[in-house]
Amino acid sequence: MYIPRHFTMNPARVTELLQSATTAQLVTAHEDGPAATLLPLTWRAHPSGEGWGSLIFHVARVNPVWKRPHLGDALAILSGPDGYIHADWYASQEAEPGVSTWNYATVHAYGPLVVHDDPDWVLGASRELSSRHGSDLDQVDPGAVAKMLRAIVGIEVPIARIEAKDKLSQNRSPDDVRGAIDGVRAAGHDALADAMDEVSVPHAEARYQLLRDLGEGRRPRSPRS
Repeated sequence: MYIPRHFTMNPARVTELLQSATTAQLVTAHEDGPAATLLPLTWRAHPSGEGWGSLIFHVARVNPVWKRPHLGDALAILSGPDGYIHADWYASQEAEPGVSTWNYATVHAYGPLVVHDDPDWVLGASRELSSRHGSDLDQVDPGAVAKMLRAIVGIEVPIARIEAKDKLSQNRSPDDVRGAIDGVRAAGHDALADAMDEVSVPHAEARYQLLRDLGEGRRPRSPRS
């Protein structure tokens, strides 16, 4: 994934997206080409607190993705908030007409695809997923649960590498960013507006302060000044 430096997602937001994402496109490579499977997920932090932890999935036993020979690591694509940014929302639009764009947040997580066919492991993963969405698997008839476990297989992707991008108008002026946030909120996309408010406003303000300092021949301010 192409990630300009100013669109790099910080580690705290990477963790936030890993925790909050409810689905991912699991992409695997095979001799006859790639395969993509949309799956619900849970994220498990590493017990030591180090690294990026693991993504936990399950698939129907009849789904060939878990038993087909695959090439190299799997890729899980997690999506955060996204939406259209209309150029008319920019404060500078009248003086300097710009173009519309699309803002988004995404994490690409790479790692080996590990298959779990142990019923206890799969049951634990299923409990985690059900609990996350407000269901209690222990309230389901045990016979029905046993039947379900025979029909599914667990998949784990221990995350070995992360590529993460926040394309949230950080490259615009502070006034343009605020105008875009107002437009996004008016369109009903509060999650995207919140992300832009958190990421883009301080980035744009710091960038434009640096440009002003350089333009006036002053030494750039340190981040703590």
